[in-house]
Amino acid sequence: MIFKRKWYFLVIVLFLSTSVWGKLFAQVSGYESAYPSAYLLGLSSSGVVSSQSLGSLYGNTAFLSNQPNHILDGGVNGSYANPKLSPLYLSGAAYYSYSGTLGFGFRGKPVFLRSFPTDERFSNYAFQGFINWKWNENLSFGLQFGPGVSGRIGGYSSYSWNVSASVAYQWGDFRFGVILESPGSYRFDKYLKTEKLKERLPERLLVGIGYKVNEWIDLQVEGNRTFYEKSHSSLNGKDHSFSYPIHTMYTGNIGLAIGKVESFQVISGLGREFRAENSLRGFYTASLGIAGSIFPKEIGEGYLYSISVQRAGMSVPEREGAETRAAFQIQIQFQ
Repeated sequence: MIFKRKWYFLVIVLFLSTSVWGKLFAQVSGYESAYPSAYLLGLSSSGVVSSQSLGSLYGNTAFLSNQPNHILDGGVNGSYANPKLSPLYLSGAAYYSYSGTLGFGFRGKPVFLRSFPTDERFSNYAFQGFINWKWNENLSFGLQFGPGVSGRIGGYSSYSWNVSASVAYQWGDFRFGVILESPGSYRFDKYLKTEKLKERLPERLLVGIGYKVNEWIDLQVEGNRTFYEKSHSSLNGKDHSFSYPIHTMYTGNIGLAIGKVESFQVISGLGREFRAENSLRGFYTASLGIAGSIFPKEIGEGYLYSISVQRAGMSVPEREGAETRAAFQIQIQFQ
């Protein structure tokens, strides 16, 4: 009987420890790419080829080289699922157009987020200064650099450097954009109050092509290669990395804008995203939004806004990760 009791006790302890560590590991691994502005959410876009300042300010800043105005921008986004509301995630930026070929600014934006389906929420923010310069009539470059910080259960991480570089090419109605980003590595000394967690977020390569069909219709297509094989996490010195299938490292989207943002514009997008978690599930997104000028005749064309809604995880139950996202953005341009 003593032997049996000890055996049962060991089995129970082993089961509980396995269950706890399994849940812990699942919590550590979850995050996904964020949409840092309402305009980009409406296009299901990362902003790599957006020539509109509502999008390029948080994406490919090299496209701002053609922007003659100074800019102040702010926005908020959140999501709903199961039936819970996420925190409100803020973003903001300022841009100074120094000359016809040079400009610089500052932006704070979410890079990776996760609010559902588990109770643990993950957020990674970058606070970057950036500079962009126009090489010639068609080619522009951008450099973005600044500290980043992540949030998990137990508080915020140590800071790390988020570095990215971008290229924008415009030739007539054709646009081409590239962004290469390294989000950095982060350390949590009090993850779950007592644990020590270290994680390296994956680099990303984003490429996009845009085409202005006419004065009223603009079309763009983007692709995203996320280098999950270079991401890494360890808990109390124990490795927690696992292999991702190659197909999960590629995502993309197609976006359509109809109208003029100086008056009124309808934006929409379809995309595919991937959530870094143990289930390795891919999701499809569908977005719809509007953008325009606030009372253009009374105030002027320098006051812009965007409101968007996105459904992430179409045909997927909310308990498995689907959610509804919404965002609002306002921008002031002046000389």
